[in-house]
Amino acid sequence: MAAKVEIPFLDISVEALEGLETKSEKWKELCDRVREACETHGIFFLVYDKIPTSLREEIFVALKTLFDLPEETKNKHVNPRPYRSYLGKCPVIPFHESFGVDEAPTLDASQAFTTLMWPEGNPKFLLLFFF
Repeated sequence: MAAKVEIPFLDISVEALEGLETKSEKWKELCDRVREACETHGIFFLVYDKIPTSLREEIFVALKTLFDLPEETKNKHVNPRPYRSYLGKCPVIPFHESFGVDEAPTLDASQAFTTLMWPEGNPKFLLLFFF
């Protein structure tokens, strides 16, 4: 019988973070919970109730569109820095795919990545991930 695994939930809602200041005791406790979740589970859920469900759904659809692109398209995203390129189809971790996009919060980097993946354009993807 498989062991039941419980994925930790970390609450970062405005209410939960009220009074949180960098390097405070509350900050250190949150950092410890994040570290522990990463070390023991390798994953955690973030709870943040200020992002509307509709936006989360749009983001998941956009990500599915990105990861459904052909391998040759995804492999165009290369970066000399480790773990910043497209990673996928690895025999050791066959269900893992990821992209590392440096400076993603900047318009130039977001546009460059979007144009690389969709030369014909994908304004909805750009809008969701930059703005």
